[in-house]
Amino acid sequence: MNNSNFSHDGIHDTFTNLAAPNYFYEELNRLVARYERSQAEFRIINITFAGIKNGHESEILEMAALLRTLLRGEDLAARLGMYEFGLLINGSHYESLAQRIEEGWKASVDNKIALNFKICEPQKGLSTLQLLNKMDEHQ
Repeated sequence: MNNSNFSHDGIHDTFTNLAAPNYFYEELNRLVARYERSQAEFRIINITFAGIKNGHESEILEMAALLRTLLRGEDLAARLGMYEFGLLINGSHYESLAQRIEEGWKASVDNKIALNFKICEPQKGLSTLQLLNKMDEHQ
């Protein structure tokens, strides 16, 4: 599998049919701006497969299917990299969602691949880039 599986239209990842990175970052910019205006709560959840270097196409599709079943219509799931997924969660139900993702993942793949989760919340005065950098610092 190579990067040709990523969308060229900027909206969908053609392999998983989740949102593409460009669309994810545009939506994140919009949520950060909305937060600055009205303090509308949201969270960013980053999920990566632990210790995976290549292959595992079926697990990528399994994660995409799991995310589609667990997310609400107002939330967004994107494939950001080969083994990286980003979620934009409106409101405050992110903790139970992360737990349900982990439980669903363990049930579907028999613990073959561990997941790493990072969760970040907006802060007044932080740009989108600053927010993402802050999330990366908390590995």
